[in-house]
Amino acid sequence: MALVLVTGGTGQLGGEVVPRLVSGGHDVRLLSRQDRPSRPDGVEAVRGDVLTGDGLDRAVAGVDVVVHCATSPFRRTRRTEVDGTRRLTVAARRGRPHLLYISIVGVDRHPLPYYKAKRSAEMAIEAAGLPYTILRATQFHSLLDAFLTRLARLPVLPAPRGVRFQPVDAREVATRVVALVGAGPSGRVADMGGPEVRGFDDLARAWLRARGRSHRVVGFPIAGRAARAFKEGVNLCPDHKDGNVTWEGWLTEHR
Repeated sequence: MALVLVTGGTGQLGGEVVPRLVSGGHDVRLLSRQDRPSRPDGVEAVRGDVLTGDGLDRAVAGVDVVVHCATSPFRRTRRTEVDGTRRLTVAARRGRPHLLYISIVGVDRHPLPYYKAKRSAEMAIEAAGLPYTILRATQFHSLLDAFLTRLARLPVLPAPRGVRFQPVDAREVATRVVALVGAGPSGRVADMGGPEVRGFDDLARAWLRARGRSHRVVGFPIAGRAARAFKEGVNLCPDHKDGNVTWEGWLTEHR
């Protein structure tokens, strides 16, 4: 079994990856900005930050695999995704561990700044000369839930016309990540998506029913490069409906 470092190990995905690695018999080290992060028994914690580079040399020392989950979609995005990934690859060059990066479906064709930053991070990994694996996944259920929670503060719930999503459960992505750790460096692997491709308005109505809300869903037209990318389904991978947890199933579980 391997010694695996997980960056972002207390986040949405990392928090699911860490216990699955432990259950799989791996030794796990967690990189965190916190002095005493919450973690399963037996998991080592190293204080550090990809944003500044602090602690990275110590974190990567002796590891066989780095699962890079650290991300920041809303603040200091490029500094975290691109600069942080480059710092991580520099720190890893001496030991040459397998670097496993989790990205997003469609980042090479979508103009959203966060997607563009994720693609730049992929390119930094590809150019680093390290053994690597890149897995792209569709949006997590929890992300759509958070977005709809914000929209529900409005008198009506706006739904951009023609926009579709393929939400996937973070736990299922974490299971795939652990399998890829065992598989070894694989380059760019097949995308992973949820079991259903659904219109945003349809997802919103299901969310309102599950949450007991009475909002009216109002469709509205959207324009621009990002809107066109969503309408074209750049964010989808309908040939890879690998997840099993549906939107309604997740909502029922997370009341």
